[in-house]
Amino acid sequence: MEIEQFDVIIIGAGISGLTSAALLSKAGLKVCVLERHYLIGGYLQGFERKEFTFDTAIHWLNQCGKDGTVTKVFSYIGEDFPRPIEMKTIQRHIGDHHDYFLTNNPEELREQLIRDFPEDENGINRFFKDARRVAKISRKFPKLFRSTETMNFFQRIAYGLRRMSIGLPMVKYIFYSGEEGMKKGLSKYFSNLALHQLFCSERDLLSCLFPIAWAYNNDYQNPPIGGSQAFPRWLETKLVTENGSQIVLSADVKEILVENGIFKGVKYIKRHKEYEVHASHLIAACDVEKLYSQLLPDYVFTNQLKEKMDSSELYSSSVTISMALDCSAEDLGFGTELTLICNDESTRDEHSSGDPHKSAISVLAPTVRDKTLSPVDKGTLTLYVPAWIIYENYWKTERNENGGFIRTEAYKSLKETYANVIIDRVVKKMCPNLREHILFYEVATPITYYRYTQNRDGSMMGTRPGKINMQSKIAHYKTPVKNVIIGGHWAELGGGVPIATKAAYNASLIVLKDKNMEAYNELVDVMENA
Repeated sequence: MEIEQFDVIIIGAGISGLTSAALLSKAGLKVCVLERHYLIGGYLQGFERKEFTFDTAIHWLNQCGKDGTVTKVFSYIGEDFPRPIEMKTIQRHIGDHHDYFLTNNPEELREQLIRDFPEDENGINRFFKDARRVAKISRKFPKLFRSTETMNFFQRIAYGLRRMSIGLPMVKYIFYSGEEGMKKGLSKYFSNLALHQLFCSERDLLSCLFPIAWAYNNDYQNPPIGGSQAFPRWLETKLVTENGSQIVLSADVKEILVENGIFKGVKYIKRHKEYEVHASHLIAACDVEKLYSQLLPDYVFTNQLKEKMDSSELYSSSVTISMALDCSAEDLGFGTELTLICNDESTRDEHSSGDPHKSAISVLAPTVRDKTLSPVDKGTLTLYVPAWIIYENYWKTERNENGGFIRTEAYKSLKETYANVIIDRVVKKMCPNLREHILFYEVATPITYYRYTQNRDGSMMGTRPGKINMQSKIAHYKTPVKNVIIGGHWAELGGGVPIATKAAYNASLIVLKDKNMEAYNELVDVMENA
């Protein structure tokens, strides 16, 4: 068997894996990206049906504006990167007894709340003042973009001081989480329980302050024209194929080869044929549990590491209903904003439980801002519901001999029943005649997301920020195997395109520190001197 030699192998052609590939090939390295799916993009790959284009996961973007961290990294790769669209009307909150808009001028929301709740004027003003304070602090986050694993001893000390100066002002907010913690936190500002309902789906106080803070910073963007798929397609063009860099699709990685504790290469299967590729470094921009439990040698996955992973807190997966309309979405009253529909009687846990009757629903109408996503005079609507893979005994699937999910008729029936409950709730709250205009719709469940990404439990964004994950230090770049580096969402706490880009940036720095110091210093300057 002929074995091809590369400088770096990357597992996963999601946004992080592709960004790392573009950065490293720009530095002159020969990169091989192995992707299990037959399409690139991961959660940003999207899909097309009958001339309609749908995004699979993205709600909105942050850090993709003029001075954003994603913009800085993408600009370094190439100034022709797809430009996201600035959001002016950001979020609409609809509950049983409230209906409010957050725009890129949060003062409008503050004034509306004072008109509706004059008895809480002082508290409302304090709340928005704290949101402005969080906005000011968050503008310093780019100074924390580099990981300490890319730094020397003195740089880590300087980083620690920066982190302390940025983090300490946030400490007073982090203790208010969960049902009781949120009651105490919101009661610091509001006496009227109706005001509490505006934040009924949030799990902690910072999650209430940050959206308004980002609005003060004008840091909300919609995907570029063409949808979120524009990013991976662009990154693919930035792979310097003259170096011999390449993306291999439908490549199912079976083993990571290790000799004397040092990475050597990868074995993968493509169309029933086995291949072997070698390199000095590996970036695993894939599911971290699969990396440790299935791909690396058994001795690497210690009981301590397994316990740490088992106890980590993940972001949920999702049920996504992608809907084609026989008219424009704006004809039905939808705008460019994300609408959050909440049930006032649901607890905070129930809002993210996956119960279709109780969970919060996010509603987007992508074609209001991007007419390229549908035929003329038609539109799309996307409904997202946080959901878990264990719902109804793994969505009434069965298991095959390898532990894979078999999508039974019971699964298909449950999926349809679930979708109808969600659509009925949107009809009731927003659009009474919606069903009359649905041409067709597709439903993705956590089983779907797991099938396409192999992410643990179909998680949309990996591990959540929070006390448990911070204390366990579950997010990390370097592994016990020399030159095997974690990339993607699992390298950092948090999610979304900014975190995936941050992981790609830092994983690339770790490689370049060994392979090309000139390119390493140049990439450091992208953030340090911005």
